Amino acid sequence: MKWSQFFNTSIGKKLLVGATGFFLCSFVLVHLAGNLQLLYKDGGKAFNTYAQFMGHNSLIQFLAWGLKIVIVLHAFVALQLTISNRAARPVKYQVNPGNQTSSWFSRQMAIMGSILLIFIVVHLAQLWAPFHYSDMPTQSYEGVSEPIKDLYSVTYALFQNPLWVVLYVVGMAALSFHLIHGFKSAFQTFGLNHSKYNGLINFIGLWLFGIAIPVAFAAIPVVIYLNK
Repeated sequence: MKWSQFFNTSIGKKLLVGATGFFLCSFVLVHLAGNLQLLYKDGGKAFNTYAQFMGHNSLIQFLAWGLKIVIVLHAFVALQLTISNRAARPVKYQVNPGNQTSSWFSRQMAIMGSILLIFIVVHLAQLWAPFHYSDMPTQSYEGVSEPIKDLYSVTYALFQNPLWVVLYVVGMAALSFHLIHGFKSAFQTFGLNHSKYNGLINFIGLWLFGIAIPVAFAAIPVVIYLNK
């Protein structure tokens, strides 16, 4: 079977969703490390120099465009799987009481994934696009050779509006939901589920990717708003 034919099968699409999901998990770790610099009390120097490097380094920009392609691919293939699964099961099944939580999480993945995708589009439009394609104000810092774009101040201004703070918290709630189920499911798709390390996989998926990372992301706009 050709690779193109394989990725048109259900298992091929699941493997593709799982692989792109793992890549996106690595991205959220790096993105969180950068965003936490918004909370440094240094007038934005740490965050703005980080944003300047990420926005102008050729390798980083190549990976960033690859990331956007991966997000679209992940969402598109996941949607295809959802439509195929629902078409194959026209009558809703009865939920097994012993596995009710898992079944509920699985059924809501498409909805939460859609909310997360909308959040990503809004986030890119609000911060990423202006940084790259507008005349954003600049700031000068000691030890930095030339003025750099002041994304720090733009971000702080955005989070003075409680509606945007709420939107970002809701987006991170969708991310949490998506990761709690998706992280474990990706390992199952690749056959990496074994009694010896399932406990560790579940712990990392729930407490690190499902709770700690989304809570840290959500805390940033909340802290900025409360300290205005």
